[in-house]
Amino acid sequence: MADPPGAHNQFRGGDPGAVVQAGSIHHLTFTGTGTPPVVPRQLPLAVPGFTGRAEQLAALDALLAEGGAVVISAVDGTAGVGKTTLAVHWAHRVQQHFPDGTLFVNLRGYGPATPANPEEVLAGFLQALGVAAERIPLGVEAQAGLYRSVLAGRRVLIVLDNANAVEQVRSLLPGSPGCMVLITSRSSLTGLVVGEAANRFTLDLLNPAEAYQLLRTTLGEARIAAEPLAVAALIRYCARLPLALRIAAAHPYATVGELVTEMAEDRARLDILSDTGDQTLAVRAVFDWSYRKLADEQARMFRRLGLHPGPEISLPVAAALGETGLNPARRLLSALADAHLLQRVARDRYRLHDLLRAYAAELVETEDCARLQRILFEWYAHHAKVAYQVAAPALASWFPILETPTAAHPVITFSEAAVAWGWAAEERDNLVAVARSSADCAEEDLALVLLTAVVGFLFARESAVDELELNRLRLQLARRVGNRVAEVAALNCMGVTLQELSLLEEAFQAYQGAAGLARELGDRRREAGALLNLGYWCNHQERYVEALDYLQEALPLSGGAQRGRQEGAIESHLSVAHAGLGNYEQALRHAKRAVVLQRQAPDRLAESWSLELMARAHQGLRAHRQAVALYEQSLSTNEYRPYGRARCLQMLGISLCHMGETARAIECWQEALAIFEDFGDHRATSVQALLTQAKPTHPPPTTPPQPPPPA
Repeated sequence: MADPPGAHNQFRGGDPGAVVQAGSIHHLTFTGTGTPPVVPRQLPLAVPGFTGRAEQLAALDALLAEGGAVVISAVDGTAGVGKTTLAVHWAHRVQQHFPDGTLFVNLRGYGPATPANPEEVLAGFLQALGVAAERIPLGVEAQAGLYRSVLAGRRVLIVLDNANAVEQVRSLLPGSPGCMVLITSRSSLTGLVVGEAANRFTLDLLNPAEAYQLLRTTLGEARIAAEPLAVAALIRYCARLPLALRIAAAHPYATVGELVTEMAEDRARLDILSDTGDQTLAVRAVFDWSYRKLADEQARMFRRLGLHPGPEISLPVAAALGETGLNPARRLLSALADAHLLQRVARDRYRLHDLLRAYAAELVETEDCARLQRILFEWYAHHAKVAYQVAAPALASWFPILETPTAAHPVITFSEAAVAWGWAAEERDNLVAVARSSADCAEEDLALVLLTAVVGFLFARESAVDELELNRLRLQLARRVGNRVAEVAALNCMGVTLQELSLLEEAFQAYQGAAGLARELGDRRREAGALLNLGYWCNHQERYVEALDYLQEALPLSGGAQRGRQEGAIESHLSVAHAGLGNYEQALRHAKRAVVLQRQAPDRLAESWSLELMARAHQGLRAHRQAVALYEQSLSTNEYRPYGRARCLQMLGISLCHMGETARAIECWQEALAIFEDFGDHRATSVQALLTQAKPTHPPPTTPPQPPPPA
């Protein structure tokens, strides 16, 4: 039958169910048996008080604008760092851009339950998307095909949380544009980045400001403001790990201070942060789930890294602790970094945050810790000793304890002084931490070697606070083992450090103690060293006549000591004393003799000081051109002591100003100011005054520099 005008026997808009034609061609009646589909919105509750992560949120926002392909983003990071919190927070914020739904699944990749398999997840997703259970085929491939077909042409946000491997998520990816997939995992999921061009976002620990804001949100402004020091300690104890901070904030302590007191010890800290009543939110438990995924060799390496007390771990020391070679150690460290149980900070350098270190230290208790600690201490003692002998041979020869035989594997070689200084600078914080830990170990000779070498490096780098702490430990250890020569050395070094910290009476007593003990031992050269330090102390107090007495008493006792270095140091301080008294010609003669002796030693650091003293004498004689040349020569020699460089730049600027070269003088003072401010040194004030007053017609006064300390 033909259709009359305006009538069509057709239905548009998809399948509505059964359709019935009734009456004539002029009248159509149809009914639908389906119901409007429910748009899935499966996101769990967002965590209240979300804070930080602005950079990652902005990067995810930017991906919304991408078209033409499925957008896949993988958020990885260590346990408890807030991957799920970030993913859920962001998904709630943007799900209005996905009108066809939001799918969410916990893949249980890490946790007490069995990991979800793709077939299980696909069945759940298909039903959420409106596919009847009886229409879902068997087998992952068939299910994945239907899943991609259903998603074709739709805009759906899919959040795959807590994945443990690429294989767990690959079949859950859509096949056509419009959808976005957000994956969280403790694994790096490199296969997705390579195979599916996924965008990777690695979450680090919160920065200090973000950690503070999280506590302010959870504890309240009043409690935060009332205990600022306790709050700072709590952030430190929680390693800025979001999960740990939230657990700590939820504990029922009356004050933050009480909580911090309880958390001071590593094991107690982990106990408190694991006492939640919910193993999925307990720090020790979430670390356990990552650890159990490791192969045996990886787990052994992770445990042993818990013995390392420093902030960073280099490949060679990891190989030593793991009792393996460099290449196997590199593979193991890389695997631990991919599992986010370790963080890469540079090539062949890694970091454990404090809570993971405490956790690893608990695990390693099942091994022979005493033997492993000896390996660690001897590795550092050997390399600190050898590096110091290469960097400062004249100084190192003054300490007989550094002749103690040591061995290490693998071995680092130091081809020249610059390499040794560079290693010591890179390892500075590790050396301090290991030396501090070694003071209580049974290997007392190793500890004394390590403390002696590390204090020597700290002295050159002017790290007075750490230097004083380690010197006290060194002195206690020397007395405990009855090494009186090492005791003299520790007293002398401690006096210098106390003087740098303006603890002048204590410094004087340390020097006198060293001089008295050296006389008891009949050790003329070490007595000369103590008298030299007493002369240095008097120069520092501008008691120049008394300084001359001590220094002239020391000079005949010092012949040949430290390859002539000690005699050179006495000559340089005689120069300081004479310059202080206005005897610039005599000051110049003593400084020249010092340079000759220090080149003979050789001792480049001391040489740079004596060149500076020669320049100072020329300044006193108003010979500013010669002074400038000597200051510049001193700067080229002083490669490793920033304070010395700043002091030299300050005085160089004064002579340049006298010569009318104000622009160059200002450049010198600006660099000196930056160094002094970097170290929080009071001399920054005087340099700032020079900069403020700098005028070509009004050169600043020629004031004597602070004398450099002897060893």
